[in-house]
Amino acid sequence: MDLKGTIVTADAMNCQKGTAEVIIEGKGDYVLVLKGNQGLLHEEVRAYFDGDCRETLKGKPGCYKKTVEAEHGGVAVREYYITEDTDWFSEKKKWKGLKSFGMVRKKQKIRDGTQEDELRCYICSIEENAEEFERAARRHWGVENKLHWQLDFTFRDDKNTSMAKTGAKKRQIMKKIVLSILSLVKSSYKLSMKKIRYVLSLDYENEIEKMLYFFIFLTNTKWCCFA
Repeated sequence: MDLKGTIVTADAMNCQKGTAEVIIEGKGDYVLVLKGNQGLLHEEVRAYFDGDCRETLKGKPGCYKKTVEAEHGGVAVREYYITEDTDWFSEKKKWKGLKSFGMVRKKQKIRDGTQEDELRCYICSIEENAEEFERAARRHWGVENKLHWQLDFTFRDDKNTSMAKTGAKKRQIMKKIVLSILSLVKSSYKLSMKKIRYVLSLDYENEIEKMLYFFIFLTNTKWCCFA
């Protein structure tokens, strides 16, 4: 893949040494979420950002950014920290391109007076640039939230009871392909994705033909059919 000039973001499941290597070989950069699946690495990075470290980064140019926004009936305050101080990490050389660690602290005040506090840690190949780090993290959340909501609402993904890992993985791939197609033709139908699926179920042969016409028209793709 040609990833030159691109920052690739991924959730904790894809935070792997192999993923980092592929991205760097493609001349891109990465911002990968760390969670419990990385065990000690997640614990070490989180411990690094505890205490005085965050206060130090606040006073260092390019290492800190704060945003305040209205969100879900309350106010969300996010603090972004990023540092190139990575030499203490004993397995640094095993993560190709590793240049920095990042952390996002989110505090959300709800109208009922309650407060939520969330921490997310990241492993990155980008330099100390809080603006760039914030953009990468926020855009990833936007895609992730939109995708997960549509999978649940349109495909009732939370009701999925697939037990086999391979089967569940293939179902997810197919759902995401279908979701991509539905998102492309949504403006032509002027209906929600869930309602488009319902319309398809009523007259599949005619509707799928119409959908493919919309799809071809919107993507401006030339198709050839061989009988």
